[in-house]
Amino acid sequence: MDFKLLIPEIIILITASFILFGEWAIKIADREKKNSIIGLITVNGLIASLGVLIGFRVSGYSLISYLSNSPQSSFFSAFISDDLALFFKILILVSSILALLISFRYVTDKIKNVSEFYSLVCMATLGAMFISSSGEMITLFLGIELLSISSYILAGFNKDDKKSSEASIKYFVVGATSSVLLLYGFSIIFGLTGSLEFATIASALDKQVEPMSFILIIGAIFALAGLSYKIVAVPFHMWAPDVYQGAPTPITAFIAVTSKIAGFAALTRFVVIFTQESASKILIFVIVLSVLTMAVGNFVSLAQTNIKRLFAYSSIAHAGYLLIGLIPLLKDKTDDYGSLLFYLMAYIFMNIGAFAAIIYFSKYTGSTEIKDFSGVAKKAPFVAFVFAACLISLAGLPPFAGFTGKFYLFFAAVNSGYTWLALFGALNSVVSLYYYVRIIKVMYFGEPSEKLSFEIPNPALATAIFISFVGILVLFLAPHPFMEFARTSLLGL
Repeated sequence: MDFKLLIPEIIILITASFILFGEWAIKIADREKKNSIIGLITVNGLIASLGVLIGFRVSGYSLISYLSNSPQSSFFSAFISDDLALFFKILILVSSILALLISFRYVTDKIKNVSEFYSLVCMATLGAMFISSSGEMITLFLGIELLSISSYILAGFNKDDKKSSEASIKYFVVGATSSVLLLYGFSIIFGLTGSLEFATIASALDKQVEPMSFILIIGAIFALAGLSYKIVAVPFHMWAPDVYQGAPTPITAFIAVTSKIAGFAALTRFVVIFTQESASKILIFVIVLSVLTMAVGNFVSLAQTNIKRLFAYSSIAHAGYLLIGLIPLLKDKTDDYGSLLFYLMAYIFMNIGAFAAIIYFSKYTGSTEIKDFSGVAKKAPFVAFVFAACLISLAGLPPFAGFTGKFYLFFAAVNSGYTWLALFGALNSVVSLYYYVRIIKVMYFGEPSEKLSFEIPNPALATAIFISFVGILVLFLAPHPFMEFARTSLLGL
């Protein structure tokens, strides 16, 4: 029962509790200033948690060394704090911090209950962190539910907006259905192995024989279906377009990035329990999901006119690319799984940068329709340039991180013997180029409205935009240290 391993999570919980119950202590009459202080306290809480995690990882100073010398698991192996868990948590916190930075002005302008908003973001982040450290099925499920329930509420936080309320309801209904599938799958696996712990299940599965192995595959497919909803894989994607369009834009960014990272953390913890024989059967399911997800996401994106809805289908397509990265894990080629982890790093900066620009432009245009972004590059050249860079990166073109990330993913597929899947992914990237370039064309070659007048981005939004641009540039120019960081996180897997 080593509570030192929980220090990052405890910091998040204290931050959430203070901003929810201790808001009265911030005695400032100016609402805008008070909201900014609450936002800064939240961000600083997440940064403090991130600092402890990095300390756990590098073990630089005496106090951190003492803390990091704790055992790698606690609470009867329910909570794991290995290098992979730390890696996922660092990504989750970085994405949450950036999502909060782009929300400051939006929250002040459109959200009434600011402390509840920031507290729910903290609780969703906490759920994602518990997913990363789950050592058994109940902890994994509770982490998913904490993340999901917080996200349902956040999606409907604009109570005066009917689309926001509709988004929340649809998110909840589909999420509840996926939870049923996940629990049913877990119950079958528990019935076959007599254990909830992933390590014990993995040992028990080595002894499974027919027809028990067939029942196991059925349970695994149900569980994978439940987890696929979190990463927005087809056919479990139905909720995404309406939720992305209706939810507050910072929450759309949070769901698009942080929830997806948590989803792949859950998938990683789950699929490693399977032996080579059962993994080969699950591999077929993962490949079918990847192909369908890439195809549906990219081809439906071509018809979208609303930029948030387009990014929903873009997120679906990227789930398909990321599923390619699961193949090496199922083929027992752990080193190549680093490609998925690297792409998740790039995915944070590509998406946060894009959503920051969407928030900035939509504030002044009053719309998230693509046609209403006409000529904005002439009015706000820096934000438009970063937005264009993020779009080019999402399409997988140099000189940005998306190119390097997709190269690693497709190379991993080839290395695993699935050259055709890598080619299919590359062709889908070509399709995606059309709808990303369409946005760039509207921004740079359209005529801006004379009524449009853009102010300089507020410091928090400008910081997020700058960090996102630096992120996609550095991950392209110097990918090796980050890829090594990803690979070394897999050593204890």
